[in-house]
Amino acid sequence: MKQFVLILTLFFYSTTFSFSQKYNAELLKSYSKEELKSFDEETIKVLEYGIENAIYYTQLPEGKIEQLGEINLSGNPTKYTDIGLKIIHESQYLKVIGTNHVLVVKSLYVLKNEISRKN
Repeated sequence: MKQFVLILTLFFYSTTFSFSQKYNAELLKSYSKEELKSFDEETIKVLEYGIENAIYYTQLPEGKIEQLGEINLSGNPTKYTDIGLKIIHESQYLKVIGTNHVLVVKSLYVLKNEISRKN
């Protein structure tokens, strides 16, 4: 009987681990393990796609300075995870301090659309 309980326990642990969500470790720079566990598979795929595709830089538009948040960057990061940002439902526009550029972080919606167009 003890062997049966042990085998049953091992089976449940192994199925839990095999069905647990897998994700790119790069996401841990912006999200906690708990946050990642709370996302569905589609959202994880979007966040992973966003690692290489979510941010870009553009010129600072005239007259929009007061409406933008600001970010202080060293170098020219190309991944939202390198600067600890999160992908949210709205696109984010952040003035890069000391430059005339805006860092744009695409929204979940925009990234989902990009993925669906590629498929």
